[in-house]
Amino acid sequence: MKLTTADILADLHAAENDCQLFEKKYGILSEYFYAAYMNGSLEDNGNPDFTLWAGAYEIKLDREKSYRNLVVMQSSLFADIPNLKIEHVEYQ
Repeated sequence: MKLTTADILADLHAAENDCQLFEKKYGILSEYFYAAYMNGSLEDNGNPDFTLWAGAYEIKLDREKSYRNLVVMQSSLFADIPNLKIEHVEYQ
């Protein structure tokens, strides 16, 4: 099944919402949780939330990739996007 832009955005927003709920509950950003979850350094004690959270984060990552491939890379509006570097801004 080929996902439309609307499908991708709906899935992305739903996954982001799920991740935000877990981030608020556990007090850690999803990217840090996921790194710890994947490298086995997280003490989960069989917590079912962690499996759901990891799944939501993987969906988020997948839909971000799908969005880039479908919308950004194929649109003439964003012709220079491949050369654009998006960096995290650190606040002091």
